[in-house]
Amino acid sequence: MNQAQTEKKQVYRELLIFLLGELICLGLMFGVFALLHKLDGKVLLGGAIGAALAVLNYFLTALGVFRAAEKAGQGDTAGGMRTIRLSMYGRYLLLIVVLVAAAKSGWCNVIAMVIPLLLARLLLFAGEFFRRKDG
Repeated sequence: MNQAQTEKKQVYRELLIFLLGELICLGLMFGVFALLHKLDGKVLLGGAIGAALAVLNYFLTALGVFRAAEKAGQGDTAGGMRTIRLSMYGRYLLLIVVLVAAAKSGWCNVIAMVIPLLLARLLLFAGEFFRRKDG
């Protein structure tokens, strides 16, 4: 197995771990809303949108970094930096458009939509804390 395949396998492994963590956090969030007697369809949809955006953002970040590393490995460091920058701007634009559209629609709970995005940071921190030293 070559280096690129090994790296892709690692990215997919970390994406799966992130997805599972996001689903656990989403379940806990729904549990808290249920305990507060606030769980309804808007909370479920908002939570689902927020979690999906968090996982999509993580995946697109990994994809952008992988592409930038390939360019840098070929000697095009400026192209790699450009790829990272475009990836970041594209992801932020996508997040803003979807979040604003979902919030303006009135179909989902905005707080339930934002919480999974905030918990993504916590998941990334926990992932770094528990990451094995050998890779």
